[in-house]
Amino acid sequence: MNIGKLVIKEIDSRIERLNKHYSDEKDTDGNPYGEMLAAEAKLLNSALANELRSLKEFVKENS
Repeated sequence: MNIGKLVIKEIDSRIERLNKHYSDEKDTDGNPYGEMLAAEAKLLNSALANELRSLKEFVKENS
């Protein structure tokens, strides 16, 4: 397996883990601070997943 395929495989694995984490129920107990943290976690998760997809496309185009 060449390095590009290996990197793409790892990126796919990380995106899959992020997707699983994104759909996890966050226990906030109705606490506004907890709800804010849960919303922030989803926002960061989405941004990171998008960056990983972009990196994957870059590797595909350049390997």
